[in-house]
Amino acid sequence: MRSMHASANRSSPTLLSPSVGFAVVAAVYALVAAWRLDLPGVYMDEVNPDYLVVKLLNPDHAPIVGWVLRGNYLLGDRVPWLVQLYHGSQTFWLGLPFFALFGTTVEGLRLTHALFGAGVLAALYWLLLCARLAPWQAALACGAVALDPSFSYAFRTQSYITLAGDAWLLLAIACLLPSAHGPATARRLFWSGAWAGTAIVGYFVHAFFVPALAAGAWWATRTGDARSARRKRGAWLAGCALGASPYIVGYGLLARAAGGIAPAWSFIVGQQASLHAFDSTLGAAERLAYAWRMVVGVVSNAWHHAMMFGEWAEVPGTAAKLALLVGLPGVLLAVAAVCRRATFAHVLLSALPVSFVAVALGFGGRLGGHHYVTLLPVFYAALAVGLAHLAPIARAGSAARRATVAAPLALLVALNVDAQVSEGRTLAATRGVGLMSDAINRFAADINADPRKRWYVFPDWGLALPIAFLTRGSVGITSGDDVAQARSRLCIGHDVAVALVEGDRTARRNDWTGRLGWDAPDVVHYTQGDGKVVFDVLGYHGRADGPGCAIATPEAPMAAGSARSD
Repeated sequence: MRSMHASANRSSPTLLSPSVGFAVVAAVYALVAAWRLDLPGVYMDEVNPDYLVVKLLNPDHAPIVGWVLRGNYLLGDRVPWLVQLYHGSQTFWLGLPFFALFGTTVEGLRLTHALFGAGVLAALYWLLLCARLAPWQAALACGAVALDPSFSYAFRTQSYITLAGDAWLLLAIACLLPSAHGPATARRLFWSGAWAGTAIVGYFVHAFFVPALAAGAWWATRTGDARSARRKRGAWLAGCALGASPYIVGYGLLARAAGGIAPAWSFIVGQQASLHAFDSTLGAAERLAYAWRMVVGVVSNAWHHAMMFGEWAEVPGTAAKLALLVGLPGVLLAVAAVCRRATFAHVLLSALPVSFVAVALGFGGRLGGHHYVTLLPVFYAALAVGLAHLAPIARAGSAARRATVAAPLALLVALNVDAQVSEGRTLAATRGVGLMSDAINRFAADINADPRKRWYVFPDWGLALPIAFLTRGSVGITSGDDVAQARSRLCIGHDVAVALVEGDRTARRNDWTGRLGWDAPDVVHYTQGDGKVVFDVLGYHGRADGPGCAIATPEAPMAAGSARSD
């Protein structure tokens, strides 16, 4: 039991200072993050909820969509609180000053999200230092993470919002660890709970780590008198409540907007039913197989590869990466237990993935790789801590001890460099496919260059939010199949563009033209790198004496500054 709190031996020579170590990590990550900022195209969920910043940065914005939880869009539909029942608006607020600095462009989006990644690396680095690793060990581990394509491409896809919350999770873990002066204090436990709650508000999947964190909080407070233990455990719980309090406020706003607790509950039940969160029909074995596939998809970057390129393909060296990141930490823990060298940090970091997967199994196949990617920094941390804490078996200060830590991490660095080159070549050659192709970027550039400032209708999922962001809200946007409003716009002389992504676009174009009762539109095809059409944009020219105006539904155009809140 006492060995669980044993601190790692740090008698090896200091090869670099903590600040220099992180500077090296930051420089490595900057090289990866800055490469081809324009690729792939801006995906819908990559910019949600960040697209809402245009309402603050552009006070004269045109009417655009605003997908925010009912009752949670404040101050004239400009300030979001909870975006959905299961996550808040942290990336909106954290990104706002950087979008003001960099602009609401593809490059501005990628730079801002890269800074979120830098925050995760900083938290991981601090965690490893708190776990008694030498700065060079922490820098090597964090450098391997920075080079991992699954990490770097997370911040170019929808995974950014889930992985960004790992910064808070890693801080929560660090605050649980004993310091050089003894076990964690009540103050540190409070902050551990607060960071854990904050991570859950960032995205609900961080709650999957709470069973392990709670067990860690209990273990960290088991020594000393019972009164002190209760006070420390109470501090951790109080911190959790404070960190998660935005949910309480947000649900209160929902209840106020719905007219009471009962209507709000009915709304929540309806939302959950529409998401089919717990409707998976997979059996126990199938759930385990699916969870393993998601873990493989994260470690191998196959998940992000499939999003960007439309095919599930693992990076070179995936088998070795799985062995190092998923298998080796458990082996090291077993050896440490036999040798009575298991440390609290090692056990806690090894328990966190188990906790996550155990809860995730309840969702069956309803979760994806963008949820499981939250495991990635934890895998690296467990490996680094396991290596560093077991290394004292070798002679203290010896080259053998340093090699015990350095060799596996250096192998990961080499594998990740090779994987970055492989993924980078594919990205440069294809520029992404489908709704992650640069067709979306070119579409936004064309809109920005068009002096007509047409009204844009997006019946299909995938374009509304990127266009709202990349145009800084300078054009009106309607999402959904709203023919009546499109016709009313045309009949006041406002040109209208309708973008079609799905199905038989020719048949749908004819259907739209017929329902509008309008002249045949101009058609622009936006293609991906191989020439395949991703979406069509139909351009209708507005005029007061248009052919469909006689059947137009009397309807006032949407007032500037309004938005739809879902």
